[in-house]
Amino acid sequence: MTHGDDAGLMLPPKIAPIQKVEEKTGVLNAALSVAEILKTAGRKVKLDDADQRTTRWKFNFWEMKGVPLSIEIGPRDVSSGSVVMSRRDVHGEQGKVFGISMEPSILEAYVKDWLDEIQSSLLQKAISFRDSNIVDVSSYEELKEAISLGKWARGPWSASNTDELRVKEETGAMICCFLSNSPSG
Repeated sequence: MTHGDDAGLMLPPKIAPIQKVEEKTGVLNAALSVAEILKTAGRKVKLDDADQRTTRWKFNFWEMKGVPLSIEIGPRDVSSGSVVMSRRDVHGEQGKVFGISMEPSILEAYVKDWLDEIQSSLLQKAISFRDSNIVDVSSYEELKEAISLGKWARGPWSASNTDELRVKEETGAMICCFLSNSPSG
């Protein structure tokens, strides 16, 4: 009777049989609803409702798996009818948006726009990386120099098995592809 007020009993943490109650049911129901909205919109969705791991662990796990977009829902989000979204391609707070409405049309549009942006961003990064690592060569010495710098060499090739074997033996590199629209023809 010592610990209590008009709202009820207050147990000291050391003797309380339950020290914390999570609003799991409301969060799970909201997560199921969001997953269904996105699946209906044609999105590939995985709801990670496992109890064995922390939220932070799950976030890191799916990030390492390369999932492009994560949606987080907690008790406060359920109360406000919103979600938190995180982009895999933009680290930290810059890649996070809070307070996105769970209203289906708003949520669907936001997810679609972000997935399109992520797709475009990754493509542009890949093209930029590729283009900054290609070196045009016109001699075998230039080829060896480009390879020693960790670059990709682009130049004429005789299509000879002997020349290909020489390149592989002397540089560790191999012929990867022919470019039909290459400057060398």
